[in-house]
Amino acid sequence: MYTRQLPIGSTYTGSNRSSAMNGSVSAASAPQAVPAEAAVVPASVHTPVTYGNAAPVVIYQQVAPTNSAAIVSLVLTLISFTSSIFLFGIVGIIFGHVARSQIKKRGERGNGMAVAGLWLGYLSVLFWIGFWLVYFGIIALVIGVGIAAGGGTVS
Repeated sequence: MYTRQLPIGSTYTGSNRSSAMNGSVSAASAPQAVPAEAAVVPASVHTPVTYGNAAPVVIYQQVAPTNSAAIVSLVLTLISFTSSIFLFGIVGIIFGHVARSQIKKRGERGNGMAVAGLWLGYLSVLFWIGFWLVYFGIIALVIGVGIAAGGGTVS
């Protein structure tokens, strides 16, 4: 097997597959002397490094799970925002606060979804409560004007 000696402090970023496949080292593929003052480029995290005929060594880190309460919060507040069911917004706000506290304790992902659920929940609840107050206020005003204009009672 063919191995290379690297200067102290440098890293190996390439592959020696071509010389390993040939079985012999030719003069063209022989290692060249690397000056000690040459710039050293570290190996990328996503670039697998192979040594001879061995399989590439790739290290993966497990990703933290996404908090389920954050997903529920965002979904409920989206439903509340697009429909007039502001109670879903209230439940979504509760789930958003629960999700944020769980994310801080457990180190899970989903903080952005929880915050988006909170903002969307508060905005949708305020919008729909305001909308229904104005809507029923206009109906009450029209009925009041009708009664006042007719000079009588509603039968």
